[in-house]
Amino acid sequence: IAIVLAFLIYFLLMRYLFRPFRELLDTSEAMAAGDLSARAPIRRGDEVGLLSQRFNRVADKLQDLINNLENNVRKRTGELYQTTKSLEESRDQLRLILDSSAEAIYGIDMEGRCTFCNPSCIRALGFESEAGLLGQPMHALIHHSHLDGTPFELEDCKIHRAIQEGLGFESDDEVFWRSDGTPFPVEYHAHPQIRDGRVVGAVITFMDISDRKEKESRIQYLSCHDMLTGLQNRRCFEENRAVLDVPENLPLSVIFADINGLKMTNDIFGHGAGDNLIRRAAEILGEACRETDLVARVGGDEFILLLPNTGREVAEEILSRIREGFSDARVEA
Repeated sequence: IAIVLAFLIYFLLMRYLFRPFRELLDTSEAMAAGDLSARAPIRRGDEVGLLSQRFNRVADKLQDLINNLENNVRKRTGELYQTTKSLEESRDQLRLILDSSAEAIYGIDMEGRCTFCNPSCIRALGFESEAGLLGQPMHALIHHSHLDGTPFELEDCKIHRAIQEGLGFESDDEVFWRSDGTPFPVEYHAHPQIRDGRVVGAVITFMDISDRKEKESRIQYLSCHDMLTGLQNRRCFEENRAVLDVPENLPLSVIFADINGLKMTNDIFGHGAGDNLIRRAAEILGEACRETDLVARVGGDEFILLLPNTGREVAEEILSRIREGFSDARVEA
């Protein structure tokens, strides 16, 4: 009985003494399993109780850190989401602007390869999609030659200079080439892309100015030519006279001519008949001359023929052709 009682007392004593250790182990296992709310109960005020207190403090500190970390992660995630959303909205807005722009726009990297392009650029260059442009060397693809077919060297290209010198360039006297090999006049602006103080590429905007060039040519033609006959007018004649009146063109012959009876023709048959008379006279004068000769209408019924490298004998031959042309020419009655 004494032995049984002693064993029982020993068992209860050991259980009492080791119970805080078992609870501390159970708590640590619970925390290791992810239960950060687990805490060791404090049974006594001795060293074991002090150890449990220290363990609980560590657990509290760890839980605070994890909670703060979760809050920070949640906050950072929200900020990152907003930043990403803003970037996507900015990208979509930029894409919308590019797609809606009437001007053709494309970008190149430092090697001159296309990095982006908008629909206007794709249409202007005759491609079906951006796949035909992205990654391609743009100078060799669309800017390789002058209008006359002579090569356009890369070092002379203003677009290439924009990324090499970090400066903006523009031009309205060059051509781009479509995918089908046809050229068209363009006005373009090339500006470098600068990131962190370093040039990383360039953006080029351009537009087809064929209509403008055609109108300019038409205006230039009308400013220099007589609308009725197509011959050079007095102003243009005076400018070209100085060009032809040089020693290389001597001898230089001049023929003055006027139409007899123009006023009478206008009075009797009307100004339409007079205009026909002027046009027919201009045709005969032009047919009698050579390609190097200059024929100009300098007044209502006055014409001047400037004949470079022409002596008296050749001038007389041209006069004979003129007289022959007029000999059987008829206008109205």
